[in-house]
Amino acid sequence: MAALDDHKGTGPLGIVFALSFALGAPGCVDKAKCDEAIQVTRDALAKEQPDIARQWRDRAWKMCNDATLTSPLDKEIVDKEAEIAKRAADNAKQIADASQARLNQATAVWKAYDGLEAKDRTTATLDEYKARAARMTQGLPAEYAKQVDDYNAAQFARRLGAAQAAK
Repeated sequence: MAALDDHKGTGPLGIVFALSFALGAPGCVDKAKCDEAIQVTRDALAKEQPDIARQWRDRAWKMCNDATLTSPLDKEIVDKEAEIAKRAADNAKQIADASQARLNQATAVWKAYDGLEAKDRTTATLDEYKARAARMTQGLPAEYAKQVDDYNAAQFARRLGAAQAAK
């Protein structure tokens, strides 16, 4: 037992312990590459490219081998992804709201036609109101424009028979 005590840390277990401590110790593998990986990660975030930022963050971990340097990058990446997702959701809501407003305007056009006296509800007048309602699709994304077009087509068809009979 005394012989083992004299050689503490130099036996096979001591060597394994020393190697694992040396390899697992925090600190940069290559300081310049570590700094570059962190900077490129932040640049990618500034350009709103979180997927590229994640790749460079992984490289930063390999080069830096220090959680105190890479943990803030993880938070920055997650925050940027959340910001981008929120902005996309807000934008989608604005587009949907604007599309609904246009559909409401088209409805107002058709109600205005319905408010005309029966003698004024001719096919020529119906065509004018159809053209007014069709303008409500301008500037809308294709999926919303199609919804307004379909609505207008249904409203036109609904009134066409009565307008032809009024001739």
